[in-house]
Amino acid sequence: MVKPAPIYPLPLAGHRFVNMGPWEFYFIAKLFLYFGGFMGFHFLANLAFAFCLMTPLPGARLERVRQLIAFPAGLVLFYYDTWFPSFVRLISQISAIEEFDVKYLFELVGRLFNPWVVAALCLLYGIYFIARRRLRIITFIGLAMLATLVPVATKSPMGGVSELFNRTSRAEGRPEDADYFSATPPKDSELTGVLNSFYEYESSRAVAFPTPSASDPPFDILVVQVCSLSWDDLDFVKERSNPLFDRFNIVFSNFNSAASYSGPAVIRLLRSSAGHQKHHDLYDPPTLSAQTFENLKKIGYDPQLAMNHDGRYGNLLVDIRERGGMKSTPFSNKTATPYLQSFDGTPVYDDFSVLSKWWEQRLKSSSERVALFYNTVSLHDGNRYAGGASGRSLETYHPRLRKLMSDLEKFFVQVEISGRRAVVVFIPEHGASIRGDKMQIAGMREIPSPRIGHVPVGVKLIGLQLSGDEKPLIAKDPSSYLAVSKLLAEFIGRNPFVVSRPDLEEYVRELPVSGFVSENADLVVMRYGRQYFMHSKDTAWVEYDPTP
Repeated sequence: MVKPAPIYPLPLAGHRFVNMGPWEFYFIAKLFLYFGGFMGFHFLANLAFAFCLMTPLPGARLERVRQLIAFPAGLVLFYYDTWFPSFVRLISQISAIEEFDVKYLFELVGRLFNPWVVAALCLLYGIYFIARRRLRIITFIGLAMLATLVPVATKSPMGGVSELFNRTSRAEGRPEDADYFSATPPKDSELTGVLNSFYEYESSRAVAFPTPSASDPPFDILVVQVCSLSWDDLDFVKERSNPLFDRFNIVFSNFNSAASYSGPAVIRLLRSSAGHQKHHDLYDPPTLSAQTFENLKKIGYDPQLAMNHDGRYGNLLVDIRERGGMKSTPFSNKTATPYLQSFDGTPVYDDFSVLSKWWEQRLKSSSERVALFYNTVSLHDGNRYAGGASGRSLETYHPRLRKLMSDLEKFFVQVEISGRRAVVVFIPEHGASIRGDKMQIAGMREIPSPRIGHVPVGVKLIGLQLSGDEKPLIAKDPSSYLAVSKLLAEFIGRNPFVVSRPDLEEYVRELPVSGFVSENADLVVMRYGRQYFMHSKDTAWVEYDPTP
């Protein structure tokens, strides 16, 4: 019996290519994940890898050498196609990762596995195992790879830089759903031009603080910056209606923290007297006009610093002092009650314990006006309860959130009882990414997505004689840190404590509107029209899908 000649698909330039064997499923799995929105796909790199695998080699020894080389190369290419941090970024963060304790590292590894995706891949392999005996699978792989080049429909922007400042966003602060589509996505050059125009416009914006009138009643400014809390996190744990938000007089429902990590968010807040800076500019020496607490000091405020941690991880204290311009000596939290153990093994102190002890010290101070910057990491990923058994940090997030809210309510009451007037600004650094989305796992914040950047900001005026049943005024326009500085400047220039019932709408009516641009060292996510787009140093703009 004559053996039939083998069929070699995809002839090219007179050569015959062989099938890729087990590598076929490698590409099937990647294409499945790509079209499912779970990873990217670099067409040219994958095409080159596929050709290298299919090119015939003379002799079994060379084939074995190729497979030895292909295995690590395939792993590297797979990682390159994911939304994980770049290799350069990963290497730069090794020293920080080394500080994680073993329990937290195991927890992070466990989050990489989505059981539904794993089950789907197993089913897909079963189909492939049966189909490969009858079909030329490599042909379908080639067609699917070509399909990755076809532009997908995108939500159409209405055009121009003004789309960064679209005021039609939902008051709840959730990423917008699709409402109409266009077959023509914006070009890379268009999106890059819009982003550059945004930076140029922001560089011209600034806020100046007026000198308080000597006849106005003095009030303190207490800025409470919270690590790891977004509107999406609140929705996921069903705490959007937490009583703390009813205690605020003003709530920003569409506020962009512009960062997904603590250091940049802290610097942006402390430089909130100026417009949005590019990420790498944050690590240049700050201009005097941008330093909010230094500007408050010039008009008579005593700037003070307190934290419920030691500030060493990620050089956060260095960012606060050198890049944020907050030179004050931190309030000693050593007498406060230890509450949690951080992912690096250091203690995290009870928020009410730290704040109440600081307030007791403040009441003894002779300063007429104090401006406090308080930073809390109680919600940070990886924290565990001190001195006892603790579940995974994602599981303990909800009870830690409820305790933080309760602690702040108690602190508000303590300030009210003292009889002093105060403006409290509650402002998260970024979200916790507690449920993640298609492009990054739960707890990961490498991509500064809208679900991480849209954070709840509340302002409370302690000392107003109100009836107690007033609902918070909702500031719905897209905003960022410049709006907070402007609001404080308005309070200083037109003291709200002069009258018993100030018209808060007058204070928020003309606050600066800011388009959504959020970034870290490698990535920028920008809202354009009704969609979000992502750009990195080594890739073009791609549509970002914030679907969980």
